[in-house]
Amino acid sequence: MKIFKKKRLFIYIAFIVFTVIVLGFVIFSKLGKNILIGKWESEDKSRIYQFDENTLTLTFADSMESKLYGYILKDNNKLILQIGENKTVYDIVIHGEKIGIYSENSDSPEILQRVYE
Repeated sequence: MKIFKKKRLFIYIAFIVFTVIVLGFVIFSKLGKNILIGKWESEDKSRIYQFDENTLTLTFADSMESKLYGYILKDNNKLILQIGENKTVYDIVIHGEKIGIYSENSDSPEILQRVYE
């Protein structure tokens, strides 16, 4: 009977170790993911931001004019936009379902909320 109890204890320990490894892998893969990919809308609904892997399409709602930027996201808290040779660095702060994009040149941040379609 003791053999069965030892096997059962081994199975429980193996299950816990396996579960911790799987959860660690899932959490680690989510932390490295680009949080910006998708469609975002400014708080005043005048601009729509469409983030892909390395491009940002900014569409103005009133004129439907679009601009294309290249971007790099560093550590999910720095956004570097590039158009031509000009680079601009922004700080990103996450507020639940909203993201604040702060610039050194501006006092007020651009608040974006995710658009679900």
